[in-house]
Amino acid sequence: MLKKVQTITIFSLLSALWIPKISVAQSDKTGWESYEYVHESNPRLHSENAAGLYSFTINSLSYAEAYFDKKDGKFINYFQSDNSLEYGGEVKSLYRLNPKTVFYGEVKYSRFEGKNMGGSSFIDPYKNPFNIVEFADSTRGKKALDIYHLTGAFSFELSRGLNIGTKLDYKTSNYAKFKDLRHENKEMDLTFTLGTIYRISPLWEAGLNYIYQRRVEEMRFESYGNTDQEFNSLIDFGAFYGYQELFSTGSDYAQKDGKIPLFEEYQGASLQLNFTLTPQIQFFNELTLKWCDGYYGKQGTSNKVYTEHDSKITEYSGNLSLRKEKDHHALSFNISRELLNNNENLFQKSTLPDGTSVTNYAGQAQMLNKTIWKLRGGYTAYLGIKDYLPIWTLSINAESNSVKQTVSFYPNYRKQDINQWNVGVSAGRNVTQSLNQYSFNVGLSYISGGGNAKKDGTYDSSSQGQAKTVSLDRYIYREFEYLTAERIRGNVGFRYSMLFSGKMKGYAQINYALTNAFSTEYIGKTFSELSLSVGVGF
Repeated sequence: MLKKVQTITIFSLLSALWIPKISVAQSDKTGWESYEYVHESNPRLHSENAAGLYSFTINSLSYAEAYFDKKDGKFINYFQSDNSLEYGGEVKSLYRLNPKTVFYGEVKYSRFEGKNMGGSSFIDPYKNPFNIVEFADSTRGKKALDIYHLTGAFSFELSRGLNIGTKLDYKTSNYAKFKDLRHENKEMDLTFTLGTIYRISPLWEAGLNYIYQRRVEEMRFESYGNTDQEFNSLIDFGAFYGYQELFSTGSDYAQKDGKIPLFEEYQGASLQLNFTLTPQIQFFNELTLKWCDGYYGKQGTSNKVYTEHDSKITEYSGNLSLRKEKDHHALSFNISRELLNNNENLFQKSTLPDGTSVTNYAGQAQMLNKTIWKLRGGYTAYLGIKDYLPIWTLSINAESNSVKQTVSFYPNYRKQDINQWNVGVSAGRNVTQSLNQYSFNVGLSYISGGGNAKKDGTYDSSSQGQAKTVSLDRYIYREFEYLTAERIRGNVGFRYSMLFSGKMKGYAQINYALTNAFSTEYIGKTFSELSLSVGVGF
């Protein structure tokens, strides 16, 4: 409780410090400006290159919000909760200090509490090259996740047409399970970018930036209950295929009384090209390449590095926009591919004459080869725009994701192929009457998928398989069904806003969403989400 009070106090102080600074330049504002519209309708404001912040056209635009989410239902993935709540708050701000300098800042805190949770021991299993999975459903229990997020960025004009920019994004997370087998996770995720943009002519501009990311998730396993009870984990190298490991002092991946980190380091670069085809039409392009190297374990002659992985990520984003006096039409598209390989180190321990324990590495075995494709496209129409606020927001979006992976335990292998696609439509309407505003939104999406949950085989039928290799089939089918089951999701929302003196608006908002699957066998069919929020825009 003390930690929560400290967090809320720090958050409130930061918010109070920011508000006076940002409110100094309000002469060009009415107070009804929409942060969501300004940010989402300009691809340069959320690209990898912070130098693009120069394109922010208002003196300042900010909001502070507190929210509460409640989620219930049995249509969940194998590691999710069927009864959870989340609450928190955030402040976001875009601020032009002078004609040459623009700042962006964000402070956010969230607290998640979920019941009946098991499955993965990682915070987000889809971030990692392998997984540690609780073997029994009987050990499911309460989990909690605290996230602290701080982002700062700025763009500065060095000379006419030439801008530089940098961004620092820092996030820490604390994750814990409160039933044996317990685990406690601490994650640090830091991203730094440095870039430049040069407006070569009124018709086009080019940008280039460097990306560095460092992520560490450290886990500690422990038990406080019956000391005679045994706990097993699946060391899952993909498609729930791997080793069964008993929790004990001599364990490798899920050690008793030990802390083992998963470390990742990304480096990359992005190229931006923005073409002004006519005074009303712009075509923004961004190509990003990133390389990742990482490992699980502890480096050092007396420690063990259990796995080493690498990946290559290629991503392209495009945005074609047509701006008229009161309307804005945008076509957006994104395609990305990640190639991931994970290798397990082969080693043995030896003891030197002085009693020092030394790890000797004998080689590596490739455990996972994985390819992830993501394709997204959409059309959005902002109609009746006045004072950076559209009367109507209409959109249609489509998305397709594909995961193909091969897990190898020579001479055996397992292949998995999962495809998911969805299409959705939404509409939003803002009605402003004097000092009051009423906002409505509704959306509907259809999701489905296919593929193969598992396909086992052998590289050499004459060789004998590894006896210690196991499969956790019930999780295979739960995950596959969650990702590929045919379903619809509908959502409705309402926001009431009121304008105060000083061109500041206060608002309260409620949103509700319901997912219903048509036919399921391993998980439930429905999932509901209720979100409440209050905030101020300034």
